[in-house]
Amino acid sequence: MITVANTKEFNEFTKDIAMQITASNPKFISREDVPTGIIEKEKEIFYAQVEKSGKPAPIIEKIVEGKLEKYFQTNCLKEQLFIKDNSKNINQLLLELITKLGENIVIKRFARFQLGEEI
Repeated sequence: MITVANTKEFNEFTKDIAMQITASNPKFISREDVPTGIIEKEKEIFYAQVEKSGKPAPIIEKIVEGKLEKYFQTNCLKEQLFIKDNSKNINQLLLELITKLGENIVIKRFARFQLGEEI
């Protein structure tokens, strides 16, 4: 019997995810994991940046939504572009592996340590 954890594809995926986390420093796994308070704070910052432009409210709203999308793509692991192939994001990579192996694979948590950082 072969378990998913013993397959070459799964082992390669876990190494790639570790490398992604190391290189990209995501804060959350997915946008659903971002606390509402952080989203609201980011929106306030984005509104403050854009309101100075004097653009109409509907345009400002679209710009803020675009900036929020960029925030998610930068800070959420599953939405980050894969560093080895930026034509797909981590969620797409995960879905490909699930399809290939026929198993339910979930990223539940991660930890990133950085030397020289204070606790």
